[in-house]
Formats: sequence, structure tokens, C-alpha cells
Amino acid sequence: MLRTSTYLKHHMTNKISSLLSITLLSISLYSLSSCVKDDFDANHQLVDPSLSEQKINTGFTKQDVPIKADNWSISYVKDGITGEPLKNKAGEPFKLSEAGVMELESGWLKMEKTADNKLIVSLLENFSDHPRKFIVGLVSDNKLDAITYIQSRGESYEIVKKDIQEVEGSRKVYRSTEGCSTMTITNDTGLEKSFDITAIFAGVKYSSEFTSEDYGAFDWIAASDSLITMDQLLVDGSVRWKGKVLYKKGTTLEDFVKESSKEEIKVAPNTTLQVSGEMEYLERTCEYTFTIKNASSGHQFPVKGTWKQKVPLSPHTRIN
Repeated sequence: MLRTSTYLKHHMTNKISSLLSITLLSISLYSLSSCVKDDFDANHQLVDPSLSEQKINTGFTKQDVPIKADNWSISYVKDGITGEPLKNKAGEPFKLSEAGVMELESGWLKMEKTADNKLIVSLLENFSDHPRKFIVGLVSDNKLDAITYIQSRGESYEIVKKDIQEVEGSRKVYRSTEGCSTMTITNDTGLEKSFDITAIFAGVKYSSEFTSEDYGAFDWIAASDSLITMDQLLVDGSVRWKGKVLYKKGTTLEDFVKESSKEEIKVAPNTTLQVSGEMEYLERTCEYTFTIKNASSGHQFPVKGTWKQKVPLSPHTRIN
């Protein structure tokens, strides 16, 4: 009976000791996590609170973002709507820890970590009607922070400068029946008579073609402002074309024959003629650089491309 009592006493003592150890361990872990959390809460700001969320309707170039740490890294850049990580030009998740420059795969965001630990950000315009939202994650030792950008389209854009250079040797002048047709005319009277043959040139077109590989090259312009003035065409010192063309990607055609146009031919009495058209064309290629300005922010950016033009110079009539 005494042996049983001693056993029970020893067992209860061990159990109490184990429970006490577990309790003390739990208290220690809680205290440790509280200290870490308190330290994080007290020191997590790596950027000024005024920069932690930026709502903008413009792009910018080389914006200096002060970082409150001597050693920091960009741990991620992710889509602020889907949460998907964005990738760099190499197709890898965007991260930057050493001094250098990194650009997004799509090209609209570029970030630089300088040798003196500065963050330099360049952001292209958002030409979509939907806001662009992305988040930049920053880390430094036990400190974490993030910058959220919400970028909308600018209210309006305008060309503030044009540089148009005709490519040397690109001019070509030639005759062609392109766009021309044939018609038969009969003068069954006893007098010479004039006939309108304008219709044989009805298919002749002016041609304007813009191409560009630049980001947003054709997205900045509004439909109401899409007609722009390009360099006039001089041939032997005479202006053979001047005016506005539709600025859009691809080819735009314009009729050569206008409402006021009229081509006539005189036909002798009691004569039947077959008349066909032939046109003298001029083709040229120009390289252009437009400087575009966001009207509300003043931010400027270049758009480079190629403009090809085909101009009908003068119609010719062939009589068979």
C-alpha cells in the first residue's frame, strides 16, 4: 500500500513538472513572437507613407524614390489586381538586389538600384481606359514594405515636335495602270464632241502607311485628333502634295478623283474610241520622330516610326 502511494506521488510530480515546462515554453514563444511583431511594426516603413500608394495619370522618367535603409532589395513586382508576379526581359520574376537596371518583359516599367542605394523608377504611359495597378515589394533585413502604383490614362496628348526625314534614295517615279480602267466612247454626231472620261481614274488612290515598333505608338492619339500634317512633297521646286493624313497603324487610302475633278477628251464626228488611263506615281519613304506630351502632367516621350507615301502626280490618257 505504501509502495503504491509512493508511485502515485512520483507520477503526479512528473506530470506537474511536464505541464509547467510546456506552459513556460508557450509563454516564451509568445513573448518572442510578440517582440518580433513589435519590432516589425515599429520599423517596417522603408518608404515615406506619402509614397506607399501613388495614384497617377501619367508616365514619368527617372523618379527618385528614397529608401530608408542602407541595404535593400526589390523582392517582387506583381499585378495589383490578379496578384500574378510580373516578369523581366529574361522571362523571370522581377527581382533586383544588386546595383543595376531591370526592365519588365512588356517594357513599360524600368527600375534601377544605384551604387549609392537609390531607387530610380521610369514608367511609360498607360494608354488603356482601364487603370494599371502594380505593387513593388521591398525588403531589408527584417523590414518589409511595398509601393502600390495605380496609373490611369492621361486626359489628352499632343504632338509638340516633329522630325521627319525623307530616306535618301527612296523616291521612285513611274507610270502604271494601277487603279485605272478602260471605256469605249462613240460620237455618232456630225460634230466634234467632248466626253467626260474621269471615270477611268476612279480607282486611283493616294496611299499613306505608318509603321512603328514603339510602345503605344498609335494608342496615344484620340480619334478626333487623328489627322496630322506631314511634310509636303516637292518635285522640281513645285509643291505636288501637302495636307493631312490619318495617323494610324497600317495603310490608309484616299481617292485621287474628287467631286470637282474632270478629265475630258474631244472625239471627232462619227468616231468610236477606246480610252484607257495611265497614272504617274511617286513613292517615298520617311523616318519620323514625334515628341508627344501628356497635356495634364507635361510628361514627354518620343514615338519613332516609318511613313511611306504614294502620290498620284498626273493622269495620262491612252487612245486605242
